[in-house]
Amino acid sequence: MPKPAPHYIAGHKKPDTDSAVAAEVLAWLYRANAAEFKNAIPVCLGPLNRQTRWLFKQAGIKPPERRDSCLYTAEEIARPVPCIFQDAPLREALETMQRSFSDFVVVVDESKQPLGIVSDRTPRTNYLLQCNIEDLIGTLLDFEHIIKGLPLARLNAVELLEVQRLEVPLHRHSITGNWDPHTAIVIGDRDLLLEDIAKNPPAAVILTGVSDERAKAITQRLSCPVFLYRGSVISMMTRLPGCFPCSEAMIEDFASVDSQMREDEISRAIKNASAALLVIDSKNRVIGSIAPIDLLKLKRPKLSLVDHSERGQAIHGLADAEIVEIIDHHRLGDVETISPLSIDVRPLGSTASILYERIKEAGHEIPQEIAKLLLGALIADTLLLTSPTCTVSDKARAADLASLASVELKSFGIEVLRQNDELADATAESLVSRDCKPFNYEGVHFLAAQVETVDIAILTRERAAELSQAFETRVKLEGAAFGALMVTDVLQSRSRIIIVSEDVRWLDAHLPSELRQSGQDWFIENFVSRKKQLIPLLLTNIRHAQ
Repeated sequence: MPKPAPHYIAGHKKPDTDSAVAAEVLAWLYRANAAEFKNAIPVCLGPLNRQTRWLFKQAGIKPPERRDSCLYTAEEIARPVPCIFQDAPLREALETMQRSFSDFVVVVDESKQPLGIVSDRTPRTNYLLQCNIEDLIGTLLDFEHIIKGLPLARLNAVELLEVQRLEVPLHRHSITGNWDPHTAIVIGDRDLLLEDIAKNPPAAVILTGVSDERAKAITQRLSCPVFLYRGSVISMMTRLPGCFPCSEAMIEDFASVDSQMREDEISRAIKNASAALLVIDSKNRVIGSIAPIDLLKLKRPKLSLVDHSERGQAIHGLADAEIVEIIDHHRLGDVETISPLSIDVRPLGSTASILYERIKEAGHEIPQEIAKLLLGALIADTLLLTSPTCTVSDKARAADLASLASVELKSFGIEVLRQNDELADATAESLVSRDCKPFNYEGVHFLAAQVETVDIAILTRERAAELSQAFETRVKLEGAAFGALMVTDVLQSRSRIIIVSEDVRWLDAHLPSELRQSGQDWFIENFVSRKKQLIPLLLTNIRHAQ
């Protein structure tokens, strides 16, 4: 039965607390509803910040796993591939290949690292199966290989010397009688031949076509190592080519891909491969193989998007997935879909607020751990209910969630905000990148980043200069016209705005003229929301500057 398509619940890039919590809680709600999507997997598109990690730890819930793309990886596509050691007989490799319906067998060393592949389709294997076997005994094929490759029973414990030649006399006159100690003789039940062999013992004898009882009697007459093949001489000789070790039949020129390579990269790699691709893990061990047909059979992954609806903020591979649901509290973005979907976008303070309502609408009780996650996300996104995005109903939800989570709202909220305050310790580069979002308006590409603190006094002139320089570097790398950095004191509800741009036109457009002249810092009171306050201000300035 084919595997169902994976279904991921994904927040936006550079995940914040609301994004990670929304993914986890929606997965919980799907399971609680026993819905079609009950096996959906919550994921986050990057490392979680300190606040988010702390909140999940407080709730006793494992955070969503990290995944940057909804496309399949080589590890997820790979089918099992048979492996065999290099000293195994060629016959065993070919039989294994047939049993597993595989096009080849991988020859590996003891640590399961690939050495080559064996297939009945390669010229090397076909040559060995059709060659004059006598020419290769003692070179490519030694007697130990024959013992290992044929179903031979050892009948005595006489020491086996080196065998360099194999002789198969069909009657007494075909025996030379002058073999050296390195010749092995293959015989049937012929007393006259046995007499000659007993007088001049070869390196070994292989008995064919005799009963076990007769073989035991013959062995007692011979002083050399004796083996029994339960079949005819012709049968044994036709099986000798299968005794070559895999190391002689394998080809070492094979294509492989890393287990974490994505399907779009695999599609390009497989075009240049002469056979299926081997999939190798981080320890260079074989975990499977991928053929072109495996890529054609892949089912489109399903996606539920939370806390965003813009392609620029979405998971890699979005265009190749089936989007089944969007839950968000921002403006509706530019995500396009092939099929109809469920969209739940509400003007609330957080995506957690929407999920609170969804759980209530479904008639479920909210467990303490889920309540703690939802409350923490609501507090984080509304800055402890002080943001303009916070509605009256959000405040009522926060009070209810605090009761369900068995926490005191204000003290828990302050601790949530403190966990996000790394203004003094984190590097300037990480601070300006952590919550930085791209925007496009009337052909202008710009960045807007926010850093939160519980004490704006930490932002000294020197620290502000570090942030400004790091942000300016990021704006250049992104090819943006300008960047706006908002450092917000979440307890005093005030923000310092830093504008960076190589184009003086954008500095003039955004900075108040009196501040440009005096060089003073730009602080705005009761200004905490990037979405409802900073972005509208920037868009207005862009319109005026055009």
